[in-house]
Amino acid sequence: MGRYIIARVFGGVLIALIAVLACILLIDLVEQMRTVGARTDISLLEALRLTLLKTPMLVEQTLPFVVLAGTMMAIIGLNRSSELVAMRASGVSAWRFLTPAAFVGIMLGVLAVTSLNPLGAYLYQQFESEKEDALSERLSATGQNGVWIRQGDEEGQVVIHADGVDPSGTRLQGATFMFFEVQQDALRFVRRIEAASAELKPGFWQLTDLVEATPGGRPVRQTHLAIPTTLDATELINRFVNPATLSFWALPSFIREAREAGFAPTRYEMKWQSLLAYPLLLATMAGLGAAFSLQLQRLGNLARWGAAGVSIGLFLFFYSQLAGAFAMTQSVPAAVAAWSAPLAGMFIALALVAFVEDG
Repeated sequence: MGRYIIARVFGGVLIALIAVLACILLIDLVEQMRTVGARTDISLLEALRLTLLKTPMLVEQTLPFVVLAGTMMAIIGLNRSSELVAMRASGVSAWRFLTPAAFVGIMLGVLAVTSLNPLGAYLYQQFESEKEDALSERLSATGQNGVWIRQGDEEGQVVIHADGVDPSGTRLQGATFMFFEVQQDALRFVRRIEAASAELKPGFWQLTDLVEATPGGRPVRQTHLAIPTTLDATELINRFVNPATLSFWALPSFIREAREAGFAPTRYEMKWQSLLAYPLLLATMAGLGAAFSLQLQRLGNLARWGAAGVSIGLFLFFYSQLAGAFAMTQSVPAAVAAWSAPLAGMFIALALVAFVEDG
């Protein structure tokens, strides 16, 4: 019986996934045509390719609701065909319905974290790269290509341009530093430095293989040079390294290296803890779907119970977003923010089944 329920739940999840996937493809295709197509010429096939590259990441984000909807469809289907009535009449406890559904959620969660997430991270990197390539001609024409950063104080400004940023988010490739000083209440250009690379250290930029030039002066070559800065390396990492492009397997080393460098990788710790809690989240969603679908059809109010299950799922989603916002401000630990929503949902499901089954 357990294998039969697992098969029915898998079938319900598959149907829900196909429906959600179709909506994702349609909506994101229109979004790519609206955003990218409005800035450069892009064909329908190119827009579809960008959408397909982004799809695995979107599936990972919507999978909890897919599992919730699929489980509810499966259990309600058993209810309407009177199979649920026959099982309950034979003395089968409601816990026997909750366990297979939770098992499906855990298995899908492990598969998503270990396989779907790395694939989604890799394809999302390709998506960002191909989207940038599609816009490159227009960006080059307007002079906005590359990376632009500005730092400064009351005495002057430093405008930094770089050809690219390495995966760590703190090393600039092909960097140009343009220095402006406040003279007679106006900013005036005083010198320019072109460096092969510039790495942000706590309190300064470390430049390598550079050429320094001043107005009217001869260029001077140097191997290394340190330039003071007030830029926060954590903000720079958050700006240039998207957590969505880091897979489950790459996050631990990235977080460890950031900590060793003295940075605070809160966003990436939150992502890591969320992925660890992902199987429990899917198991919770499956348990909630089963718990809110056990009401026998002949007793009525099945639609209300189903609506309540969907409402609890939406509440957990917004709760996890709120907890993540608190974690970003370092008000709560990332582990607490990531695990609190799945644990709360699990306790709600267990309490509901205990109340319905055992009174």
